[in-house]
Parts: sequence; C-alpha cells; structure tokens
Amino acid sequence: MAEIILHPCHPDYCKECIFYGSSNGGCQSEDYIQNSYKVNCVWHYCKYKRKRNTESEGIDHVGN
Repeated sequence: MAEIILHPCHPDYCKECIFYGSSNGGCQSEDYIQNSYKVNCVWHYCKYKRKRNTESEGIDHVGN
C-alpha cells in the first residue's frame, strides 16, 4: 500500500521527525530554519526530515 505524504504545512508533518522540538513545537534543524521558505513554498517537502524509529515499522528493539 502507498504511503501518504503530508504537506510540510500540515500540523502532523514534523511530529515524526527527530528534529521536532516538543517543548516549543518547532523544528530544531538549523538547515530547515535557514530554508523554511523553500521547504514550504518551493520544494513542498522537507529534505532535512529524519523519521524517528517506531515500533509500527516492525523494527526489533530487543537487539535480536
């Protein structure tokens, strides 16, 4: 099944990224901060986004 990719302006887009700052709700990536216009208006995706590892992806966290 295809993955749904949200637009960078969507409220849930950044929550799965390792750079997401839960305390202030903003991005902690310096590259994103410097290029936020390009991310939202030109590219329509964030090339600086790094997804967190989640259990739903089937990753074995036990170390086997």
